[in-house]
Amino acid sequence: MDVHYSSASAEWYTPPAVIERVTAVLGPIALDPCSNEGEPVVPAQRHFTRSDDGLALPWSGPLYMNPPYGRSISAWVEKLVREHAAGNVAEAVALVPARTDTAWFANLRDCAVCFVRGRLHFSGSSSGAPFPSAVAYFGSDPRRFHSAFGDMGDIWLRWTP
Repeated sequence: MDVHYSSASAEWYTPPAVIERVTAVLGPIALDPCSNEGEPVVPAQRHFTRSDDGLALPWSGPLYMNPPYGRSISAWVEKLVREHAAGNVAEAVALVPARTDTAWFANLRDCAVCFVRGRLHFSGSSSGAPFPSAVAYFGSDPRRFHSAFGDMGDIWLRWTP
């Protein structure tokens, strides 16, 4: 159980229920830049594994990202924000820990964010995660995101007067 409270394991495999919702939002997933080694968990057209170094490669197409949850998570979120802002990734969904007090989480402030109710059960885990989870949507159709994820938790959008 100690591994849940440290950065000893940065990999948390996406549950099928989340993947189903992601494909409802994005359609076919073009890229999983943080794919697991071996048989991919995410049904994407392209997968970058740790050995590929997805941070160093260009990203494009509808993208799903479940980044490593260790100290490198900020680099992954920053890369997604940059690729989206540059127009390389028009739509994306990212599953992240709901660490609202971190600088990297503040980079998601312009996204629609679903705060997952309860603790997510990651694939391969016998219990719920020891941390809250959030799903962020980068794109122009937050209503579609809400339709797919609204039953998992509250959807928040940044309000600007």
